[in-house]
Amino acid sequence: MRGHEVIATLAKRFPQLYVAPAVDAFEAYRLAAGRGVAPADKSLSHFVTTEEDELRVVDTPAGPVEVVYLANRQDFETFLQIIGHKAQPDPILRSVGAITYSGLADWGEVARQREEYIAGGGTDWRTEFARRAKVKGAFRIEIVIISEGPYSNVSAERTPYDSDTWLNISREIRLHHECAHVVCRRTMPGDILPIWDEVTADVVGLLCATQRYDANLAMLFFNERIAEYLNEEQAKRTDEILAELRDVCARVEAQVGEEQTAHPFDFLLELKRTPLLTY
Repeated sequence: MRGHEVIATLAKRFPQLYVAPAVDAFEAYRLAAGRGVAPADKSLSHFVTTEEDELRVVDTPAGPVEVVYLANRQDFETFLQIIGHKAQPDPILRSVGAITYSGLADWGEVARQREEYIAGGGTDWRTEFARRAKVKGAFRIEIVIISEGPYSNVSAERTPYDSDTWLNISREIRLHHECAHVVCRRTMPGDILPIWDEVTADVVGLLCATQRYDANLAMLFFNERIAEYLNEEQAKRTDEILAELRDVCARVEAQVGEEQTAHPFDFLLELKRTPLLTY
């Protein structure tokens, strides 16, 4: 799905999106997110929306991943304030370009199952809902939200691509990078190596977006955001770690062939099983 209807469609599932971020908005948020009770006016005027907005499903070895792309940065930040900050107008850092929410109550699915239950002759949805809600993960979903902008804040002039092409590629890298994290959490929840996980997620992003892995481009990304992943002790060795990353990215580039390019998520799992970094 593309266009202005993306937000409207999502609001039917997540009625808290009808709540404009404000310091006094928590009660309305609580009712919408926790009980599925939307505000009476169901206004979405706090969203701009664009024709480029998109809701899509990405198939992965760990199952489908829902992804929302919001082309307008203000919409992206508003979405995060509502969903992640309980409709509070907290500032969203410009460095945040994507986020994954897990365990969101999908009130659209609740409504769908209620209608199905009643159509089948059911007469006590309250009791039936309580029974179904006890099942782990019932009515809960995981969704990725991404925004527009050059990936890792790397300008087009520093890449082999023109500005428009780089924005499109950045979107696909960001999208599949986040999906890679979802796949790893679903299949290897206890296997967490923060920097290696970023390397492998970028591998998937680049392969899906450009059909090749460019180690030099990958290093541009890390030069911009390495500080985000280092603890206090590691930060003292930033230059050393970047040198190690440069070697690791080159080794990954040497491994990439037609099979890996065609099946980037399978390659991700292979890399996760045989890490080239231990942190």
